[in-house]
Amino acid sequence: MSDCPEPTLTTRRKWRTKSRKGCQSCKARKVKCDEQRPSCLNCIKRGTRCDFLTSQTPTPSFVTTPNLELELLHHFTVSTSSTLTTEPQVRELWRVLVPQIGFSTRYILDGVFGLAALHMGRYNPARRDQLLTQATHFHTMSLEQALPLIPAIAPQNGSHLFLFGVLTLIFCLARPKKEDDMLVIGNGVIPEWLYLLRGMDALVEAETAIKSSPVSLIYRTSDDSFGFWKAHSPEDNESLNQLESKIRSLSSQDARKQAVLLEAVDALKRSYTFSSKKFSEHDKLRGFYTWLFKVSDQYLELLKDADSEALCVLAYFSVLLKQLEGYWWLEGWGVHLVRRVYMLLNDEYRLLIRWPVEEIGWVPESY
Repeated sequence: MSDCPEPTLTTRRKWRTKSRKGCQSCKARKVKCDEQRPSCLNCIKRGTRCDFLTSQTPTPSFVTTPNLELELLHHFTVSTSSTLTTEPQVRELWRVLVPQIGFSTRYILDGVFGLAALHMGRYNPARRDQLLTQATHFHTMSLEQALPLIPAIAPQNGSHLFLFGVLTLIFCLARPKKEDDMLVIGNGVIPEWLYLLRGMDALVEAETAIKSSPVSLIYRTSDDSFGFWKAHSPEDNESLNQLESKIRSLSSQDARKQAVLLEAVDALKRSYTFSSKKFSEHDKLRGFYTWLFKVSDQYLELLKDADSEALCVLAYFSVLLKQLEGYWWLEGWGVHLVRRVYMLLNDEYRLLIRWPVEEIGWVPESY
């Protein structure tokens, strides 16, 4: 319990909904379904095919054609691939090797098509709605094929499933945002991409194979990021120190919550290290996704419960997102996230996120 009064129900709004129309798998097992589409979280965890995937099949008027797939492949190789990284070698990998892998692994090719359709839709208003529908279709097809493979990751498919996780992450960040989307929490549940990336612990079993595979450059870049992140002490940040002091003031009854929040703040301080001018844009991107990997499941549970201190930490994380808006698939996330957090806090806690609000340049409206 905080020393400060808890927000009232009118200012601390939760976005959780009850499940009434769960998938058939959850109904058969008599467990609560989060109704997340295109696959509920329970089915993702079990590696089973969710019947929501079937319901996502496009209507005949939106069925894909070979010409569309060729157009999307061309767009990915000449345009989209160059927007995914600033490192020349990795960019070439996306442009050449990833499509080649897709020719023998359909869920990778569908992931490529889906991302290319989202990217193309940004610059083609006349076809935007159609391309968004097609993007969702390809993303769903990719999930349907790859999800059942995740519980049994092996050296033979480890590199492809790792690549699938990266494509899924970028796709989910790039697609249109929902009003209640909190990046790591949406509609009261953990989004599919975060579960996939955090839950693929079995990749360790295939690590040697991945490092000797064509996608090794992407994997090693991620591995190097974690090494750097661990090796450097957190940089001092006066505003984060104030938030840290607030967390330390929690009563002894909240010792467990305090430890979880301080761990998240420490991880954020380390990620802020990448924001220094001496680091490249790609290094800043490393700081962003390293924090997502490092925060605990307990912290995510606090966010699901709209815990005020946890939301404040998330507001500070939004500053990293604002610095990465050069990547089209992260555009708008900084403002979107800090605005959503602000709406969920009362006036007292809103003062604690004054620095990220000002740093991002967002002007609060009246709520």
